[in-house]
Amino acid sequence: MEKVRGKGHRRRFLPSPLITVVAGLAVTALLTGMIAHLDAEYNKEVAYRTAQVYGTRIGSLLDSLFHKTDVLASVIISDEGVLSEETFIDVAKSLMVGEGIRAIQYQPGGTTQYVYPLEGNEVILNANVFDNPTRRDDALLAVETKQIELSDPNELKQGGLGMIARDPVYMTNDSGQEEFWGFATIVLDLPQALDPIMLHDLEKDGYRYELSSRSNSGDSVRVASSGQLPGDDSVSYQISVSNHEWTLKLAPSYSWARAIPLVVVITVGIVISLLLALVARLVRARRLILHKLAITDELTGLHNRRWFSQEITNWCADTGTASFAVFFLDLDGFKTVNDTMGHQCGDELLRKIAARLIDVCDEGDVLARLGGDEFVVARCGINREQAQAFAEELEQAIARPITACNREWTMLVSIGIALFPDDGTDYEALTHVADTGMYRQKQAEGAVGRTGL
Repeated sequence: MEKVRGKGHRRRFLPSPLITVVAGLAVTALLTGMIAHLDAEYNKEVAYRTAQVYGTRIGSLLDSLFHKTDVLASVIISDEGVLSEETFIDVAKSLMVGEGIRAIQYQPGGTTQYVYPLEGNEVILNANVFDNPTRRDDALLAVETKQIELSDPNELKQGGLGMIARDPVYMTNDSGQEEFWGFATIVLDLPQALDPIMLHDLEKDGYRYELSSRSNSGDSVRVASSGQLPGDDSVSYQISVSNHEWTLKLAPSYSWARAIPLVVVITVGIVISLLLALVARLVRARRLILHKLAITDELTGLHNRRWFSQEITNWCADTGTASFAVFFLDLDGFKTVNDTMGHQCGDELLRKIAARLIDVCDEGDVLARLGGDEFVVARCGINREQAQAFAEELEQAIARPITACNREWTMLVSIGIALFPDDGTDYEALTHVADTGMYRQKQAEGAVGRTGL
């Protein structure tokens, strides 16, 4: 090495090996900390979404099980509050479909007169819920609210952890006033009633979990959990279960941030470059995810209104764009599906209709869901006659019978058409013309309120 002349004044500007190592380790430690934080935050977000999905399933499952009592309550009311044991057993048998249903109870005045199945539940016969200090408050709450109310998850008289849902039944007396008759009750075994949710799959996905309920006294009751419980660093999702709040906690089996070998952390140069590249990749991936969420309809996977608006605006601004058509689709009578079968069934139907539209559209077409039961399609390079023919294709595709929610549906649709540039030269004008045309078709065909169900 050439010596530095002039009393070594240049040597002061050359970092020593120790300074280089310390600086390299400091930069690497900073980048590693950033990556660990981003990785942990991303994994926590994924875990929260996972808990949200499972929590929604749990709420829906329990709600469907609890409302089985509605059937028994209806039979009681129709028979004016007097059921034979044979009739009760027939009804109860039909309600026992599902995991973890311990018993169905017929409780005039709050006293258990009939229970199905009888075997294993003999201890609760002739017991009055209002005489039980641990059950009285829930029963009184149900009478007061005239709604299904739940007990805390606790030890049942029959043995094992369970939950009781009481549906208060009211009869109209000769004076036209409602009088409390008693309860239609269902008893669930926990955690067996949650088996269809397959909580154990969370362990396969690398999570520790705990599902718990807080009792009226403030105590936490564990309903289900993995072998190893999540710690204080877990993410939590609150589940509304009738008059109770449940909590699903998730934590990874090891740590939120993946461990980086020490040799990678202390490697200077290439390792720092790789770490910087990894940060950029994570940031880009995060932005792509957020961008995709911003332009995608969550229910159907189609593009959303925001994306469609921008796409049509770009088409209109492109001086080389040929004539194109915008089709505004609105399902007829779709509200009836949600009102009669529930939004879950309506969502399934919308997803299948979206799949039908994808099959009909060509690669160059653009397709989006505006919201509710409204869809839009745009096709380039067609005239009005061709646009009308394509609209008929869309109608026929939707009109074919669709199987959803264990039954067959026939949906009708009204379609409005707007052509660029004849009917408008921007997004607002084109969609206004198409929307107006769609509504005129509804009026002309009597489609307002019409349904093909």
